[in-house]
Amino acid sequence: MRKETRTLDCPVFVDQGILFKKEGIQMKRIVTLLLAAGLVLGAAAGSQAADIKAKGNWTFSWQLGDNGLLKHKDGDKFTAKQRLRTQIDVIASESLKGVLFLEMGDQNWGNNAQGASLGTDGKIVKVRYSYVDWVIPQTDAKVRMGLQNFSLPGFTSNSPILGGGSADGAGITLSGQFTENVGASLFWLRAENDNNGEYTDGKAVKSGQFGHSPSNAMDFVGLTVPLTFDGVKVTPWAMYGAIGRDSFDGANTEDALLQTMLPVGTPALYGANGDRHGDAWWVGVASELTYFDPFRVALDAAYGSVDMGSYRKDNKNFDAQRAGWFASILAEYKMDYFTPGILFWYASGDDSNAYNGSERMPVVEGSWTASSYGFDGNFGRDACDMIGLSNDGKMGVYLQAKDISFMEDLTHVFRVGFVKGTNNTEMARHGGAAIHNDAVEPLGRQLYMTTADKAWEVNFDTEYKIYKDLTLAVEIGYINLDLDKGVWGKDADLYRENNVRGAVSLQYVF
Repeated sequence: MRKETRTLDCPVFVDQGILFKKEGIQMKRIVTLLLAAGLVLGAAAGSQAADIKAKGNWTFSWQLGDNGLLKHKDGDKFTAKQRLRTQIDVIASESLKGVLFLEMGDQNWGNNAQGASLGTDGKIVKVRYSYVDWVIPQTDAKVRMGLQNFSLPGFTSNSPILGGGSADGAGITLSGQFTENVGASLFWLRAENDNNGEYTDGKAVKSGQFGHSPSNAMDFVGLTVPLTFDGVKVTPWAMYGAIGRDSFDGANTEDALLQTMLPVGTPALYGANGDRHGDAWWVGVASELTYFDPFRVALDAAYGSVDMGSYRKDNKNFDAQRAGWFASILAEYKMDYFTPGILFWYASGDDSNAYNGSERMPVVEGSWTASSYGFDGNFGRDACDMIGLSNDGKMGVYLQAKDISFMEDLTHVFRVGFVKGTNNTEMARHGGAAIHNDAVEPLGRQLYMTTADKAWEVNFDTEYKIYKDLTLAVEIGYINLDLDKGVWGKDADLYRENNVRGAVSLQYVF
């Protein structure tokens, strides 16, 4: 029985072993196939993997001096701050890439809300750019869509209408080259939309129903056509804006657009009996001549208009229209140790009537870089644009010597400038204008200057390359402001006549 049992049991055992052995062989084959497939797929995925590159600039600045022109409203005399900008490029191919541009700051050292006080850990990471670049197949046309910069062209300076680092927004840009010498760029910028909260407009709205106004969008469409020839660059451009009446309310710039695009004294447009939508347009040209190198001449000019209809104010008809122009010319001559130059500009100003619209050029987000203290040409995060971010309503002349260098990696810029208003004095005497507007700039910048007001400015700025990617900058600025008391009365006494500041910045660019 025992033998029979063994005889009966053994075959069963042996058969199971054979079965397990066969299954083991099959499993090894399956695993081998899976591993091979994984290697193939991994190789394929690796061949399509995107390259990731990082670049940016990290800036630290320390300043001692005047942050604003008002005597008792210009903040601390000493400031220490930093701003870190990091751009990450995710590159799939020459025809496709994505960009994420992160910004941390400005962080004023010691400020708790900005994450720079004891303990740090502030929530201060912001997204400046996030867009995708791609090339339309079978063409050379390039498309950029997302959060990006929309600066208009300029050769004497950044654009005083839409330019610089604040000219960022959401939209689409299409660009390409027709020939070696002729290109074009077309963009759509959605500047404002649904920023005024949810509310009823008092017309045909049922009880309890709220929503966004249908006239709260602000859109711009622009075209630039760069023409490049031997020693000559000319870029004509044009921009059109469709302006909703309610797009000014709740704008990200705290109502600044209402002040820079429309006449001074324009009432709040929401609820007014005017046009729900208005038109804005600009045309201009930016040009540069380097054919007679080392002599260089640049010329920029533009005209613009914004019309939001007419309203009743003080029992009078008030035209919410602003139209004006500017022209600027820069001449430079490059020498062995420095480059002397002269910059001159003139921008139209308001007439004496506060109700017939404004004769100043309308501005969306300007960046006039004529100087490093009075305007927007500074290096670090120290005080600048004390006179304004744009050149509207002003004229000026600046003598400068830049690229001064007597030692390797050490350069200097020296400027002396004179600025005078082009607005009629009657605008101030009759209460149609103020020296500054708190809604635009709490520290009293963006000066409204009449033909009786003037300012002198002196800059001496130095840059030293500690390493290839690390720069130490020292900026010294002085502004003498002369506001006419016969025009402004006691308001002129609120402003400091002599303004000075010194700043040190350290910038790491990678």
